Amino acid sequence: MRTLLTIIAILFSAQASFPCGNEYLPVKEYLPLKNDSLLLSHLLLPGEDRRIPYWHHGFDEFALNRRRGDLYFAMSQSANLYPENIESKMPLIINALLKKDDYQLLSDYAWLELRTGDKQKAVSLLEELYRRHPNEYNIAANLGTGYELTGNNEKAIELLRKAVSINPASHFGSEWIHINLLEEKIAAKPDYKKIIGLSITDYESYLSNLNYKFPQPPAALKKQIAWQLHERIAFVKAPDPVVAQLVLDFADLVAHTDGITAAKPFYQFAKEYAGSSGDTNSVANLAEARIFSVGKVNKEITGTFRWAAIIWAVPLLAFVFVLLAWLRARRQSRNNENV
Repeated sequence: MRTLLTIIAILFSAQASFPCGNEYLPVKEYLPLKNDSLLLSHLLLPGEDRRIPYWHHGFDEFALNRRRGDLYFAMSQSANLYPENIESKMPLIINALLKKDDYQLLSDYAWLELRTGDKQKAVSLLEELYRRHPNEYNIAANLGTGYELTGNNEKAIELLRKAVSINPASHFGSEWIHINLLEEKIAAKPDYKKIIGLSITDYESYLSNLNYKFPQPPAALKKQIAWQLHERIAFVKAPDPVVAQLVLDFADLVAHTDGITAAKPFYQFAKEYAGSSGDTNSVANLAEARIFSVGKVNKEITGTFRWAAIIWAVPLLAFVFVLLAWLRARRQSRNNENV
């Protein structure tokens, strides 16, 4: 059995672009970047190195299975237990690791369970780990996420604030978005526009305002929202008002920094996540209005180029006629000289 597990580890040892939560085993905190700039097209479409879009509902089962193989092998080694059926003997392995206080492997296991298994069991395990190691960022952050996934948002905020105080730079410095989101979820009158806080009252003025003050530098903010949506969309199906608002905010940010044509697919995605609503200020209606603005601007640009072509064509044709007349006159003059 030990030989079999060794083979499994070799097969799964290649680094996967696994979208991590907060793990100790080596993983790549994947974000589609090129020269430190966010690749917008990879968010909604598969990238060159990805089979699925970065914003994908559900999990990449292939990557998860690879990760599970790595983790189970490491846990078996640490516990010095090599059962034929690891899944059925996992309670024995967990007890052995608790006795050793191998909190890193146990935290990684709890995170995997939060994603694909028994969430309440994962929370119970993380609570024990947090009792033992209250200043470990991964444990505090994973427990906060566990509380959120099991419906205890107040405790989730408490733990996430603790995690951010330990490691404010984690996940591209984006956990402030997660905390703001939870604060709105428990508010008496939730207003998800406050999560990012763009406060756009006049869309056209916003687009032309070169001095607009974003809550974070625009390049960093795009990465932060993209990461948080990547994590949330994996768990949340459409329609969902929180995801819809975050996507709308992201689209507005892209419209300001990359142009409204680049933002159009994100407005469409926000509309899909918003579902239907009769409220004129709903995400769906705002996204539809932004999409209309894209078409309007494109028509205006096309019309501008058409009139510009006509305006420039008149003097250009006049110049051509003058040039031809001059050449004809010069040719005629030479012919007269030859005679």
